[in-house]
Amino acid sequence: MLSQRFSYESFVQTSDRARLCQELEQVLTARVRSAPSPEEEGHRIAMELRELGHDLWSFDESTDLQVWCGNWANPTRPYELIVEVSYRDKEEPRTVSVSFRARTPHPTHH
Repeated sequence: MLSQRFSYESFVQTSDRARLCQELEQVLTARVRSAPSPEEEGHRIAMELRELGHDLWSFDESTDLQVWCGNWANPTRPYELIVEVSYRDKEEPRTVSVSFRARTPHPTHH
């Protein structure tokens, strides 16, 4: 289970989001690299991050990549975590990239 320091509230309150993203990337990359099934580990990671308050949905998934981000159709939070899990092939190391950004407000239609 991931540490509370990676919770949604921690990301919102930290003064150094880039560092927190980098720490989370390192933890997640180590997990994906040591996992027997990187696809399953990507899903496990997303579920754990959801338990820590992040609004995460599968945005894209293929045989070598998963992208998780906030609900783009009906956003519930002012910020979103974006997690990209890459596991292309044996030659290419498995990697995870993490970003945390303010959402762009969508214009409302009346």
